[in-house]
Amino acid sequence: MAKSAELVKGSRFVVLASVCIVIAGLYFAQDVFIPLALAVLFTFILSPLVKRLERLHLPRVPGILLVIALGLGLVAFIAYELATQVVEVAEQLPTYKGEIRNKLNGIRGTGKLQKIFEDAKDTVMPSTAPATMPSTNPVATTVRPSDSGASVPPGEPYTSQHPLPVQPVTTATPVQTAWEWVSGALHPLATAFLVIVFVIFMLLNQEDLRDRMIRLVGAGQLNTTTQAVTDAAERISRYLFSLAVVNLCYGLAVALGLWLIGKLFGGGQPFPNPLFWGLLCGVSRFVPYVGIWATAALPVALSFGLFPHYGVFFATLGMFLAYETVVAQFIEPYFYGSRTGMSTIAVLVSAVFWTWLWGPVGLLLSTPLTVILVVIGKYVPQLQFLDIILGDEPVLEPPVRIYQRLLALDAEEAADLAREYLKSRPIEEVFGQILLPALALAEQDRHSGNLDAEREAFVRQNMRDLVEELSELNRERLREGPKRANEGEKQAALAAHGSAEENGHFVLPKGCTVNVVCLPAHDESDEIAGKMLAELLADRGYCAFAASNDRLASEMMGIVESRKAHLVVISALPPAATAHARYLCKRLHASSPEINMIVGLWTANGDLSKAKDRITCDRSVTLTTDFADALHQIQQLSQPVIVDANNHAPETAPAGS
Repeated sequence: MAKSAELVKGSRFVVLASVCIVIAGLYFAQDVFIPLALAVLFTFILSPLVKRLERLHLPRVPGILLVIALGLGLVAFIAYELATQVVEVAEQLPTYKGEIRNKLNGIRGTGKLQKIFEDAKDTVMPSTAPATMPSTNPVATTVRPSDSGASVPPGEPYTSQHPLPVQPVTTATPVQTAWEWVSGALHPLATAFLVIVFVIFMLLNQEDLRDRMIRLVGAGQLNTTTQAVTDAAERISRYLFSLAVVNLCYGLAVALGLWLIGKLFGGGQPFPNPLFWGLLCGVSRFVPYVGIWATAALPVALSFGLFPHYGVFFATLGMFLAYETVVAQFIEPYFYGSRTGMSTIAVLVSAVFWTWLWGPVGLLLSTPLTVILVVIGKYVPQLQFLDIILGDEPVLEPPVRIYQRLLALDAEEAADLAREYLKSRPIEEVFGQILLPALALAEQDRHSGNLDAEREAFVRQNMRDLVEELSELNRERLREGPKRANEGEKQAALAAHGSAEENGHFVLPKGCTVNVVCLPAHDESDEIAGKMLAELLADRGYCAFAASNDRLASEMMGIVESRKAHLVVISALPPAATAHARYLCKRLHASSPEINMIVGLWTANGDLSKAKDRITCDRSVTLTTDFADALHQIQQLSQPVIVDANNHAPETAPAGS
């Protein structure tokens, strides 16, 4: 056992060390990995276009060159239009400057804002000079540092004995300036050239590259590797397609909005080039979070400086705020969530991480790269933590989620979860597959000593409340109309309204005919489980009664007799219910051997034949482990009772007799 724990710790250490080494490699070798990652991203974007051209019988090489040329042409067009806009703004800068100054002066002239401007001016540029400031030109007396090298005390003026220190400044030559410009542009140009070359070769050999990756990564695991590669490719393609659609619509909406703003608020002066600004905003949204605001600042600033009134400025700013709110809160979660398999927090964390690692390019690639990590975590057991941390699928099963909320003493959230499950599932599934396993988890913790008395009482009381609340909600849903219910609820509603037969299955006539008593084997958890089953039976038209666990065995026998039970269900939750269920089974069989009996050993696993030998007191007793099977067994055992009741029912007199 200790050796196994050491192996687990060792494997975790190896995984952590490997992750650190990979991150360090990505950081220090980013000059290699950034062009490669960009090339993969653009390959995903351009590959569908190349395949479409191939279907039009255009050879692959001319198709790739045509797609690359169109992409470069789009980039050149955007750069040219942006440069044109910058030149136009620069030419009209004196006009904008005067208009901006007039607006700022108008803002300064209003109440508290004026005081704020004046205080800021006094803080930055004091209006009164120090009394000790020399009246002569300071440059003439402070052109050289003091020979003594003594520093001027804080707050003291500069004098001839303590002149202002001067640092020598070297002026760059034109050749040095030109070289700085060239060297600064050389690196991005080299990266762009490498990306284009990589994209061309990846588009030419994408099938061969995929086969080599599968062979390299998935030696001996061809099926798993193929699924992982296919899953990653589909997720990234869906994400990029959705992103392109959203950004295209966003750009068109911006262009239309700017045009309308110029029409409505511009006073006859149209907004300049709204189509270009819309295109630029749509393209900039491919860079998450910062791209749109860096671009939106340009038309917002233009609206402030170009138009004489504030209406255009506030309308433009409000348009971008409204668009981003709607797109970020409603459209993007709907389009991107199911297509990437990433949680919202994972998108934010990945943006921060990849920006820290690779800068702006990392921000651009953050979502596709994180999608790949999620897929790796899904298919590689050692890296499953990536899927748990970054994925959007719930990491806890519904019973565990309910039980965890109750352990945290959060009854409201547990009730909210249960109500959400009831909206999408029939109540027999909510009871049998969610609440019952959650109750079984509490029983296991209680018997192992991991559940204190306070939480034990809290879990049981709130579980009882959930059973009652969900039962009432289900009845309200049934009363709204069986047509809106699922198939199981339709049968329950038909049974309650007296249909004798539906789809070949016997259901109860109007007015309950079969009396079922649910007896708890020992404690309150057994009683709650019996209460769930009784509620399900009542919805199907049975006269079901759940006895309390504080009754003695003799009192329970009296309840069975007084209610004239046709069928008895002994409700028992493992792990300590076997002996109590056997005792109750013996007592009941001895007092009423003719009554049909079912022992519900809920959520039990293992060899049920051995469990039946230990629990049941007679071979006619039926053993079940879940509510679905229990309902089926009760329906089968009830048919003779229903037939007998129908045969002895008084005939209805003919009308008019």
